[in-house]
Amino acid sequence: MYGSRRWVRRGPGELLGCDMKKFLAAASVAALVIGAASSANAAITMSYTVANQLYDVDSGQILEDFDGVDSALTTYSGNLRGPFDSVYNVSDSAPPPYTGPGSIEACCQDGENYDADPTRYGSVQADQSFTFSTIAGYALTSFSFYIGSPDEYNRLTFNLLDGTSKTFSGHEIWGGPVFNGDRTAGYRVYYDFGGAKVTSISFESIGANAFEFDGLAGSVAAIPEPATWAMMIMGFGAAGTMLRSRRRAFA
Repeated sequence: MYGSRRWVRRGPGELLGCDMKKFLAAASVAALVIGAASSANAAITMSYTVANQLYDVDSGQILEDFDGVDSALTTYSGNLRGPFDSVYNVSDSAPPPYTGPGSIEACCQDGENYDADPTRYGSVQADQSFTFSTIAGYALTSFSFYIGSPDEYNRLTFNLLDGTSKTFSGHEIWGGPVFNGDRTAGYRVYYDFGGAKVTSISFESIGANAFEFDGLAGSVAAIPEPATWAMMIMGFGAAGTMLRSRRRAFA
């Protein structure tokens, strides 16, 4: 009925009618397109804030508190202040407010001492920056941090895996209002990445002192290398080809 037509069985590792080099190239391009599309559709937004939530987090976990917690998947570089064991008064930086166990009296807000965190905290001085990064092969998928005495000249920049960035300035960081450095104001600020992956975050203080923060938190995930994406796509293609070959042999 079928004349001299012959069906040739292929080994499970062979691709029918497809040049391997072309397939690998296509797989690599597809991986890049998938990565670019996911980043392009993502938008980082300030989600919500919680007052005085220094150590407790609603999502993720504390990755860096500059004292006892230091995640192996993240690094940081920048100025630190503290720890303190008595009333602290320095004009160019203020410890974040804290009313929990171990708090100290720090000076001053409108002539009055306020309750503050005695542990180390990040303090970025005028026209300097502090960088919080993931190690190679990993990225942040969520983030929150505790900001103290918020100032309009503070700036926070998220650097994404695809090479783009998103910057929040002044009250955009914590969602307003404008505090003008009120030392009694402290908020844990949560951000929604919308599916984006962030490799580093820059903290800057533009033209004046200072940007104070503590308790950097979030979630960290491994990033598949481009070669891994290519092998995954190649595997899907090979599986599809095998299924098609089996259907033909059955027919």
